[in-house]
Amino acid sequence: MTHVQSREWRRYGFGGPPEPWAHDAQRDLDRLATSYYLEVLDLHRRLPLSSADADVLKRFDELLTTATRHKHEIDYTLRHWATPVERARVEDRLGSLMRISRQLRAVVEPDGDRPRRRPRSVPAPEAA
Repeated sequence: MTHVQSREWRRYGFGGPPEPWAHDAQRDLDRLATSYYLEVLDLHRRLPLSSADADVLKRFDELLTTATRHKHEIDYTLRHWATPVERARVEDRLGSLMRISRQLRAVVEPDGDRPRRRPRSVPAPEAA
């Protein structure tokens, strides 16, 4: 374990200085984030516009904007060495992409092959 000097705390925070990513970690995290983001884009494209009300469409657009911001943040962080705090932020953003994907899937594909719990933040679509 490396000890962080007091001058490094002011510079990097309590996490310590930047360190290189583990072998293939950048590629694996990038592939995972990209697959979740592409799924979000696909689900947003497949949203039935005629059956959804304005509140659902607005919520979908907000989720897409958040997913785009998180994907860009992950991509930017993976370009360089990262501090432990930045690594934790990448994990958090990746988890957020996964949750957004699940929320969108619950609305777009309510009769999916696996039973899924409907998130409370996205209202159920009206049955015709």
